[in-house]
Amino acid sequence: MKKPLAILLLFFSFLSAQEAGNTVAVLVFEGRGISLSESTTLTDRFRTSMADIGYVRLVEQRMVNDVLVEQGFQQTGCTSDECAVEVGALLGVQYMIAGSIGKVGETFTIDSRMVSMETGAVVRTKQVTYLGKVDGLILEMKILAYVMLEMEIP
Repeated sequence: MKKPLAILLLFFSFLSAQEAGNTVAVLVFEGRGISLSESTTLTDRFRTSMADIGYVRLVEQRMVNDVLVEQGFQQTGCTSDECAVEVGALLGVQYMIAGSIGKVGETFTIDSRMVSMETGAVVRTKQVTYLGKVDGLILEMKILAYVMLEMEIP
């Protein structure tokens, strides 16, 4: 049952890759000291901002979730580079982005990394430190999308 879904996703991802530049999938950033709801919402803002930039082609989050479920991974449990590579290979993307959002006192940290599916190596990491309320991270996630793609922030 796992193979047909993986083959279908790989086929559609391959077709998508032919239409645009690099394809990227984003895993929900692991929340450390924040709720799953906050982590998911902030990851959604990051993903939407990347889509708005238009420099890469994003895999729909539903497809990522389907692969995670099909392979027996819990969405928030896929935080290692090895898991990212496995999921990315099944999706047929060139890069996977994963990360974490943590809270220490009143300071938030965001750590993100982009993993190449070709080499399995981390090709880019970016960090953000933010002092303030959690809702201030909404703008920080948008900025992070530009930084991860090495694009100029408008």
